Amino acid sequence: MRSLRLLSLSACLMSAASAADPLDQLSTRESLSGSFIQSIVSPEGAELERAEGQFRLLRPHYFWWEIERPDQQLLISINGQLTQIDWDLEVVSRRHLSPQDRMVLQLLFASREELETAFSLEVQEQVVVLTAYEEGAPITRLSIEHPPETQLWRLSLTDRSGQEIQLILKESFDRRLNPADFAIPSTDFD
Repeated sequence: MRSLRLLSLSACLMSAASAADPLDQLSTRESLSGSFIQSIVSPEGAELERAEGQFRLLRPHYFWWEIERPDQQLLISINGQLTQIDWDLEVVSRRHLSPQDRMVLQLLFASREELETAFSLEVQEQVVVLTAYEEGAPITRLSIEHPPETQLWRLSLTDRSGQEIQLILKESFDRRLNPADFAIPSTDFD
């Protein structure tokens, strides 16, 4: 379940963007990496889960989501193949992404034009709010904020059940990503 939530979040992440319009700025990025804080909030406003870690995204086929706290997990998606490593449970699972997961990753790498076919867009200075046209869409609302001259991105994703995923990303500019940065690490328990 957590992997689907993370894929949903990442979908929103790569679809966002510029000082004037966060959607334009992020949707034109080839790659993005850094640290994250993720909170899952109930429809009533109670925080259900909180996680921290590192992320990497490289268009069009690479995704890395490493949860460091409170537990240790790694999700890597390369060309539609998802590998999930749970270091605490010592489990490695591999599977092809489901149609719903694929749809979410397609949003992740979508252009502004593609997003405008599925969402209405409202731009308010440094915030973009996307609202799904389709009533039963997996993602009903997404807000993306990128304060000027900062490395921070704030995303808020609401799913069809009313649950919200809040994400704070701190972008790192230390190096340019390439496919080798998405190599699946070996484990003693694979």
